[in-house]
Amino acid sequence: MKTLLHAIAVMTAAVVKFFFSAPLSYHQFGNNFWQTVLLIAAGGCIGMIVFFLGGARVLEWFRLRRLRKRAHAIARGVSPRRIFTRTNRFIVRLKHGYGIYGLALISPPILSIPLTALLAAKYFRHDRRMLPLLLVSVVLWSFVLSAAWKFTG
Repeated sequence: MKTLLHAIAVMTAAVVKFFFSAPLSYHQFGNNFWQTVLLIAAGGCIGMIVFFLGGARVLEWFRLRRLRKRAHAIARGVSPRRIFTRTNRFIVRLKHGYGIYGLALISPPILSIPLTALLAAKYFRHDRRMLPLLLVSVVLWSFVLSAAWKFTG
């Protein structure tokens, strides 16, 4: 029972902050390299699937809501304005510059799993390669982070 709770704690840590889940597994719970890889890969993949699929639905709901409000405003005679902010331009530049491969390979350890999945769902939800790329990236980073924390700790 205690081992199951430890495994759930490491997997949850992998979902919340992927980068720091390996030291938790090693130092707090005394797991070996393969247990650590398995637990943080499983937790990261589960989190990626949940937040990517759930985020796509939530973002679609927000998009439809925005379109309804815009149509209502146009019906009232208010003309909608498009506002291009510095942040919008920066996001578009990143999206076009790095694309799905950049997001999948760089984001999981730097950003959290939920934030990476939401960004992917926002900009690449229609690309069938995105979710498999994210899952492969999580597994690869699980090996890299487990090895790095194993030899530094």
